[in-house]
Amino acid sequence: MAAVFFDVDGTLVRWRGDYADVLADAFERAAGESRDAWLDGYDERFFHHFGAFADDPYRRAFADVCDDHEVDAEPRDLAEALVVAEFDAVEPVPGVESAVEALADRHTLGILTNGIPDVQFGKVAEIGLLEHFDARVASHDPEVEATKPDRDIYEAAKARVDAERYVMVGDDREPDIDGAREHGFETVHVDATAADLSAPDFRTLATLL
Repeated sequence: MAAVFFDVDGTLVRWRGDYADVLADAFERAAGESRDAWLDGYDERFFHHFGAFADDPYRRAFADVCDDHEVDAEPRDLAEALVVAEFDAVEPVPGVESAVEALADRHTLGILTNGIPDVQFGKVAEIGLLEHFDARVASHDPEVEATKPDRDIYEAAKARVDAERYVMVGDDREPDIDGAREHGFETVHVDATAADLSAPDFRTLATLL
């Protein structure tokens, strides 16, 4: 039996449009309008707080933007609006549903993702697949506080499942593939632009494991 861990963004789910549109939607919902300077400011401040493992980086980033640009909205309302907008904007990556269902019959499935647990797992719930994943590991779980490709997040995943082999499925070369290999995982790269693709799409993934 293998423990097969999936990345979330770009692997299990994708945006229907551009993420800037999702962020703009959140501002429009909570503040009544959206401006490019707000979007740029939010991105910069979010990644600052995210990288520092701050509590609630969404709210903190919006608080910074509200202070810097005098946005007439509550940071908490903006953060809640962004999560709702993200959930509304996700869709399953083509082919992933049948692959997950087939693999769940033979292996233990897990999620191994950078991000806020409730948000990342919520996206998977939105596409109707969360129930298939018994092990769920997110970088910003207080018990983890490590991002891919750091060793600690992969060790946290191994600690959740006792398996004969560990497999990482992801679209991003450095964190999902190189990092996983370095820490004892077999890997399946599902990025269709890669020259050394292990699996051309999810229709063939289930037959490889």
